Amino acid sequence: MEHSSSRRKRKDVDVSQGPPKKRKGDAMRIHGVINTPLVLGEIAPSSSRQGTHVRDPVHDLNPNCTSKNPDLTIIFFHGIVYGIDHGIDDNWKQTWTTRPMDEKEECICWPQMWIPKDLNDNVKILSLSYDSNVVTSVHNDVTEIGRNLIQSLVSRYEALWDGPVAMVAYSFGGLVLKSLVVEMRKHVYQKQKNELDVKTHFFCEKLLKNLKGVVFYSVPHAGSAEDLSKYFKWQCQQINKDTIPSSLLKNMESFNPQMEQLSIDFNKSICDNINIYAFVEGLPIDKELGILVPKASAIRLADNNYYIVEDANHLTICKPPSKGHLSYSKLLECLKIFMKLQELPTSIGQLTALQNLDLNDCSSLQELPTSIGQLTALQNLHFNDCSNLQ
Repeated sequence: MEHSSSRRKRKDVDVSQGPPKKRKGDAMRIHGVINTPLVLGEIAPSSSRQGTHVRDPVHDLNPNCTSKNPDLTIIFFHGIVYGIDHGIDDNWKQTWTTRPMDEKEECICWPQMWIPKDLNDNVKILSLSYDSNVVTSVHNDVTEIGRNLIQSLVSRYEALWDGPVAMVAYSFGGLVLKSLVVEMRKHVYQKQKNELDVKTHFFCEKLLKNLKGVVFYSVPHAGSAEDLSKYFKWQCQQINKDTIPSSLLKNMESFNPQMEQLSIDFNKSICDNINIYAFVEGLPIDKELGILVPKASAIRLADNNYYIVEDANHLTICKPPSKGHLSYSKLLECLKIFMKLQELPTSIGQLTALQNLDLNDCSSLQELPTSIGQLTALQNLHFNDCSNLQ
């Protein structure tokens, strides 16, 4: 992306959108993306909290889905941003965008514009916002972020909708996702002291029960390479040479005992039949900096259910240039598995590393494709309450 000059007001920039285009003679040359205007569809209005200027961090990207029994609910968690003119509500907009291949192409919010058309309109799509600015953030505790998001979800929805739930996270957002799940499990176990505690308890209990799958895009479960800290320090210096990155980055360092414990607690908090998938970056960030989140760290929780995106680096892995790109097409296959299905895609046979398949409550499912026999690694197949399955 292109930064404003020093004479103009500098705008906030999302790190997942890529750094500014480099002039001849600059020290670093980055594999970024072409900067084009973002095109958004209709978004359900967020309510402001009374007495504050903090907006509701829960954004409904598919307001056409008004059903209390959607076929699938997808919750997106964005990555880190950097900048000084910063609006928390806008963080998610730049993370979940397409990667234009030339200046004539539109940059769109692909979860909003593609998923309802490729699945159906009865899919609830939520994107969460939280403070993840590597320059200005004073919050370095992902536990606190997770707790705040739970209260925002509970405040936004009087009762949790029915139906399966999937969570999708990019980079730092994966740590927030894990924190959210761990804190929800704590709410389920703890004693309720008041009406809000009771409401939160049932909300968390139901969401965890309905959670069918998680997809991670380049999440540093076991920390990141040292190059990630170098990259963000360099980005901060482009804003102001004296700028020091927020302590937020400590959550992404290698050998961080708190993040190691977070992964352990996350595994204890989810149900046994949840499917976890991971996307792994295949390109270094530039000639001087390498892979920011190594494969071993990115697939830590996914076992063998992962995809290496050979033509994407850490900044572009969550930005598919087209529907046919692996970073979107494989996600779509996963979402079809998670949702209430009438039929399974024949391409499910390509998921040869799949170990667990949960088809519980798929009352509309009538038959399984013959390609399911190609799932040689499959260990557990759950199909309770599939009344129409023949």
